[in-house]
Amino acid sequence: MTRTPSGIAAVGELPWGTHFCQFYENRDDLADALVPFFKAGLENNEKCLWVTSEPFGRGDARDSLRAAVPDLDRREARGQIEIIDFQNWYLRTGNLDADETVSQWLERAHSAVGQGYSGLRLTGNTFWLECDGFDEFADYENKVNQEFSSQPILALCSYCLGRCRPTDVLEVVRNHQFALTRRRGSWEVIEDASLKRARSELENLNRELERRVLDRTIELERALSDKNELFREVHHRVRNNLQIISSLVRMKLRQTHSEDAKEGYTDILGRVDAIALVHDALYASDELTRVPVSSYLKKLCGSLVQLRGHDNKVSIRLEAENAEISLDKAVTLGLITTELVTNALKHAFPDGRRGEIAVQFGCKSGDCTLVVSDGGVGISSKSFDFRPRSGLRLVSSLALQLGAELSEVRGEPGTTVRLQFPQS
Repeated sequence: MTRTPSGIAAVGELPWGTHFCQFYENRDDLADALVPFFKAGLENNEKCLWVTSEPFGRGDARDSLRAAVPDLDRREARGQIEIIDFQNWYLRTGNLDADETVSQWLERAHSAVGQGYSGLRLTGNTFWLECDGFDEFADYENKVNQEFSSQPILALCSYCLGRCRPTDVLEVVRNHQFALTRRRGSWEVIEDASLKRARSELENLNRELERRVLDRTIELERALSDKNELFREVHHRVRNNLQIISSLVRMKLRQTHSEDAKEGYTDILGRVDAIALVHDALYASDELTRVPVSSYLKKLCGSLVQLRGHDNKVSIRLEAENAEISLDKAVTLGLITTELVTNALKHAFPDGRRGEIAVQFGCKSGDCTLVVSDGGVGISSKSFDFRPRSGLRLVSSLALQLGAELSEVRGEPGTTVRLQFPQS
């Protein structure tokens, strides 16, 4: 529960919903507790309401508080604090109406929060209360104790010891969470035995809960660390297995003399590398479920140029934002990029022409976009179709897995393929 400074050294911080009381003997006692109480509230962006009574009226309260809060007039003018007489609060209808008075406090608290304040800090002096009306006021305090407990309210009630009977004192303590009283010149906190036992039990329970939470946190951190190590090992083993596959394909590539077979093996190598580089990226990252796209595409494009061996005549220009996507999407994105770049390397620059392939990637408003373009000879067919070549058929199939929209943007010369898919 959120706590706020009480301003009173003997009390310290208090949770919202605290309803406590003060036994005083004279005006100095009132000023000594209430001035720092309201000063703390004003400094912590709280709405304050001070209901005064003899022997410390509105003028006394305002003068004492102004000495501690130099800008009190400005705060009062803008409505952060109200200082009013008890007759205008408790006795507006001539007699105390407990339900109406409690409703007034709650309305002020809700209004304070609506105005941007942290809550309502209040006090009321009961000096005006006559002995024969004390039982009725005790019922009111009991309602306050119940209603304030879950509200953004901090309430301090002031009782004059000289006007309280012994039975009244017991009733006051019973209806408040704790009481303040002067002892040898200093404020001390007193509680009834049941509340003290409950508070002690609650503190013990809190300590036990904190210990269990700490132990559980350590267990979870250990389990998370073990899980991450397991994931890292899995990625490492998958990468090793893909490396074995790549080595076998390269061996077959060196052994074959058929140009068509070499082309097929090279295509396979590009696709295997696209998958392997995803696991490389995850193994090297602290985030074991999401792939940093920029570094991944940089390695992938470099691998494709090296694999195709264009003697530096065709270069790849990469523009990729620092975005992350899931493992499954990264693998599919890598395969699509591989097919589109490979297709451009194969067909866009025939007869040893020089050129550049541009790969662009970015995410915005929950969608990611991949654009692969070249300045080559372009696609000769009048209408763009991904079906004629096997590589482009694969692109179309992979795009469906991503839930992506696939389109061509024609240029003069060259071809641009645009892929857009949801990031999550």
